Amino acid sequence: MKVFLDTNILIDYLSRRELFFVPSALLFQLGKRKKCQLMLSSLSFATASFILQAHYKMTHDAVVTLFGKIVELCHITTVDAQTVQDAIASDFKDFEDALQYYSAERVKADYIVTRNKQDFIQSAVPVYTPEEFLNEFK
Repeated sequence: MKVFLDTNILIDYLSRRELFFVPSALLFQLGKRKKCQLMLSSLSFATASFILQAHYKMTHDAVVTLFGKIVELCHITTVDAQTVQDAIASDFKDFEDALQYYSAERVKADYIVTRNKQDFIQSAVPVYTPEEFLNEFK
């Protein structure tokens, strides 16, 4: 099963955000144990890098080291010209969410996991919070 993780899940995990770290860590454990194929958009790395360095004061070297470990666990999806065109033509209210969605759709993700389900109302792909996904697919 292909599980596309939204950027907020990556940030929760790498920043060890209180309240959100444990569910995100459990998702990454599923991938590590090959219970599912985790997918992240290439865009997520750019966004996460900015937030981890600016907000969480991580160094560039620390972020790159963490990303190296994540890349070993996840399939990285692309954001290409067609993804951008699809996002532009969409009804998504948030452009970044549209890019994430069309990146997930292009690789035929079975599920999208995000803390912001309301941002993916238009999704034809089933959308779960981390807790919902973990409860559904124990």
